Amino acid sequence: MKILRHILVVVASIATVVGCSGPKEIPDKDLINIFHDAYLANAYMSEAGIHEDSLKLYEPIFERYGYTMADLQHTLMTFNERKSAMLSDIMNEVYRRLDAEARREAAKMVVLDTIDNLAKRMYTRTVYADSLIRVKRLRDTTKLRITIGDLVPGEYSVTFDYLIDTLDENLNSRVEAYVLRNDTTEVLRHTLMLSRHRESKYSRKFNIDTSHRELFINMYYHPKNEESKLPDITIRNFKVVRVLPTEVSVDSLYYDQLNLNIINHQLMTGFTADTIVRTEPEIIAQDSTSHDQKKDSLALHSPR
Repeated sequence: MKILRHILVVVASIATVVGCSGPKEIPDKDLINIFHDAYLANAYMSEAGIHEDSLKLYEPIFERYGYTMADLQHTLMTFNERKSAMLSDIMNEVYRRLDAEARREAAKMVVLDTIDNLAKRMYTRTVYADSLIRVKRLRDTTKLRITIGDLVPGEYSVTFDYLIDTLDENLNSRVEAYVLRNDTTEVLRHTLMLSRHRESKYSRKFNIDTSHRELFINMYYHPKNEESKLPDITIRNFKVVRVLPTEVSVDSLYYDQLNLNIINHQLMTGFTADTIVRTEPEIIAQDSTSHDQKKDSLALHSPR
């Protein structure tokens, strides 16, 4: 009832200056529309920080339905003489309509959120994956250094499980990850001391933009002032997953599914991420000196 009280107070304050010659009586239907629109206008003004007790702010609403301030004043002052409805009935109908509109808008937001989540799932890609890497010789620690190129803007998450065995002779093993910019400068660097003799997990996210060209991950390194000794480390479930920005994913979804039912179970389950997975047996380093990186260089579809 706040908006009604606001209008009544303003009407009362101008009752002595607004003439009442020949005012029209506003029918209940139009009065409901006026109060409905005035409520929305009042909510907007409150959100915008506009605080002004003037009925002139509502003049465009009155004019939309063919009435004036004098007509509203006359209608409110003589409302008790009506037999068609009480003023509370008018306001109850206004609130009923506002509530119904709010429910419809909430339902629309649920649909939009569902579309956003669906789009992000459909355009999420595992750009690098390795189920198992075992390194027991110093020269083969190169297998634990991964570079991801062909970056496109989005969120990249790096995750893996690891175990440093008791036979490992290094005390200060660490993981580092950073991004190379187009000008070769390093940014977004993150380092973490690795736990020893127990299974642990590493997880880090990087927000990539157009100025970035490579993501570098070194799962096992030591400070330069320390001598690297015999390693014994096992990496499992190494993944680099890319999630495109929501707006890009939604644009691509609408483009790809034009004239199709977007919220469709078959569509939701019919697309899988392009994943590169190692298939060779587990690596127990003996005499190899290089590690073939396997990564996905996806051609990102750009909506026309």
